[in-house]
Amino acid sequence: MVTGLSPRLAALREELDAATAMLHRIVGPLDDAMWRRRPRTGSWSAGECVEHLNATSRAMLPLLRDKLRDAHARGWTKPSARLDFFGWFLSRSLEPPVKRRFPTTQPFIPVTVGARDTVLRDWDSLQRELAGLLIDADRLSLTRIKITSPFNARIQYNAYSALRITTAHQRRHLWQAEQALSAIARQTR
Repeated sequence: MVTGLSPRLAALREELDAATAMLHRIVGPLDDAMWRRRPRTGSWSAGECVEHLNATSRAMLPLLRDKLRDAHARGWTKPSARLDFFGWFLSRSLEPPVKRRFPTTQPFIPVTVGARDTVLRDWDSLQRELAGLLIDADRLSLTRIKITSPFNARIQYNAYSALRITTAHQRRHLWQAEQALSAIARQTR
């Protein structure tokens, strides 16, 4: 258990750390060609899955940072961290193995895939930023803070839900990357 954070945020920190460990385990041994290789037309490579997750973190971080800063300024310091309906639904629906497909909106569809080492450095940096936000979020009323989804402007959820959705989303696409690599391995046997 991560110390210094409330139990729910410590659990989120552990999920971020577990996702990073999983990513490095999955793609650490890959060369750039395998990193970019799709198992079939229309599916994503391991690199595309990680590029998508990095794009998502880049969109979510400023939203959370601004909302947390605003909550501090407003004095919303009565700690609360509960999932709202969308947080419950999305975090549950995103967990692997994939049972329900959600279309990805244009800004989050990877157009190019950078070199593995560069994308992994970006991932690690973004994960450190997310972990840092947990420190800023601790002792705030995360249930009260509302975030508009960067994927769909019609959906709004609380800050705790946004963080839970983020970690479930990471597990989903890391699982997808692992599935892509397994499919490629089966094709080359």
